[in-house]
Amino acid sequence: MQRGQIYCILREQQGQFHLNTMNTTPTKSISFSEKPFKALFAAGGTGGHLFPAIAVAEELAHITEGNCALEFIGTADRIEATIVPKHGYPFYTIPIAGLQKLFSLATLKLPVRILQSVIKSRQILEATTPDCVICAGAYLSYPVGLAASQLGIPLFLMESNAFPGKTIKRLAPRATRIYATFEESRRHFSPSIAGKIEVPGNPVRSNLSDLPDKTAARLALGLAPDKPTVFIFGGSLGARSINSAVLSSLEQFRAAGIQVLWQTGKSYTPSPNMNTDGALVMQFVDDMRTMYAAADMIVSRAGATTIAELAIIRKPAILVPFPQAANDHQTGNARALASEGAAIMLPDNDVKDRLFSSVQGLLTNSHAQEAMKRSLEPFAKPDAARDIATGILEYCRERR
Repeated sequence: MQRGQIYCILREQQGQFHLNTMNTTPTKSISFSEKPFKALFAAGGTGGHLFPAIAVAEELAHITEGNCALEFIGTADRIEATIVPKHGYPFYTIPIAGLQKLFSLATLKLPVRILQSVIKSRQILEATTPDCVICAGAYLSYPVGLAASQLGIPLFLMESNAFPGKTIKRLAPRATRIYATFEESRRHFSPSIAGKIEVPGNPVRSNLSDLPDKTAARLALGLAPDKPTVFIFGGSLGARSINSAVLSSLEQFRAAGIQVLWQTGKSYTPSPNMNTDGALVMQFVDDMRTMYAAADMIVSRAGATTIAELAIIRKPAILVPFPQAANDHQTGNARALASEGAAIMLPDNDVKDRLFSSVQGLLTNSHAQEAMKRSLEPFAKPDAARDIATGILEYCRERR
């Protein structure tokens, strides 16, 4: 089978990389009888951009009953270069890179890389002739979206954050439709653009609507089944401020009888002797479902995918936005929940001094926990991937 000829890309057994979309109602199939539906995704850089796109891809394959050809464009040195091929999707690379330090050789080369990436994207699109292009944000999307617009190919944008990124805002006038996660995103666009926006939510990367039993999850992790438990993580790379706060608070957590699940990320190497007395410390987490199930509450950054997952699992959370995130979008995400009482927002520069007291205060306040769970309900969008896929397919079928 040649590159570009892989159809029905459903992978039932992909281990930690398998994504399940969560249909709560029967899915209506959409037929493309004359020839397979074809879509090309530009998604990557981070899991927050990539995993929602893969969730939509899986749903497209499901709805078309396999009569589809789905392909991805990415970069050779980021997460998509590993994850996309493991799912079996054809994968093309372009030389685009994000903005580095303002005064650097890489920054001076950026205009050339953008031009090269637009040219290569056009070549890929002309060779694959997709029905549409779906861009999930970040710098990778710009040359691909621009090339699609130049060639008259329908362009769909996915914006996961409350504050739209620069790439999405630049591509918005060229877009057929924009799928947002937060209603708040509308106010960041002009009225002419706002009419293109739909708010189905952010597709999540695993079936989280049916978590394992809490007691069973704790026992599987070697934890006591009856002690309060907090799951703390800062993403695949880790979060220096959160890691520092946990390290300085571990003895307080132990003394208070609070169990800690701590994912440090690869930027921090935990000591083996930390995994004692109710603390489980690891660089990576392969099984988020078990971690979420074992926890009474969560402490994390405020990336869009994390927000979407928290809304599905309905766990009380303390969100620590990454202050250097582009457009400070994590603060916008966290504030969207905190303003509705669905989470607590803790500033990054306060986390070391306030982490333990904030966690203990929430764990000992059952009324606050229940109020958060209720407030999370409006943010839960379990059918987001299905709704996005259905909208794209219906538009493309009518256009044919």
